[in-house]
Amino acid sequence: MACFPVMASDSDRKPDLLGGRGYPRQSMGFPQQLEMAREPTGALAVGDAPEGYLVRQYESRDRDAYLELFHLAFEASDPLPDVLATRLDSGFFIIEHGDSGILAASCVAQVKPRARYPEGGELGWLVADPAHSGRGLGTLVAALVTNRLADEGYEQAYLLTEDFRLPALSIYLKLDWRPNLFQDDMEGRWRAIFASLDRPFDVADCYNG
Repeated sequence: MACFPVMASDSDRKPDLLGGRGYPRQSMGFPQQLEMAREPTGALAVGDAPEGYLVRQYESRDRDAYLELFHLAFEASDPLPDVLATRLDSGFFIIEHGDSGILAASCVAQVKPRARYPEGGELGWLVADPAHSGRGLGTLVAALVTNRLADEGYEQAYLLTEDFRLPALSIYLKLDWRPNLFQDDMEGRWRAIFASLDRPFDVADCYNG
């Protein structure tokens, strides 16, 4: 599952979860998450973190701070046992705000085989603190994970997301992740998303299954 927070209050850093994980999709009548995939097409150009921010790997001392960041976007109680069991080496990226020590963004390269992606390279749990928005932190960690999956040699990596995660979807498309039209309703859902993002949609740019 991949995500970017949608709404938040800077005063308490507590977002509106839009009814809770999964509920927006279900209320729209969509039982399946969206899927995107990406073939290795050369390393993405990744710049340095903005001044005052540090990119590093997750450490055990980050547990509480990571869960605080995670819960800005997700309701799952504690993803860490699964994440730590499935992460690629050097694949759990954290961006730390140097002055405050707050974890401002994170994303994970994971090994999670699925029927459509038997190799199992997944971009998972993209999250960024809205209090640090406007600095490209979500794009940076997603690009780092994308490159890490490519470095590992996955012929086709994947991610899971939701229709209402427009900021995250915009990031993924910018990084050349492509929609997978694996069932009949996907084309219509993606057309609506592209229209919301003011982007042209072309079936030829998508995967099919």
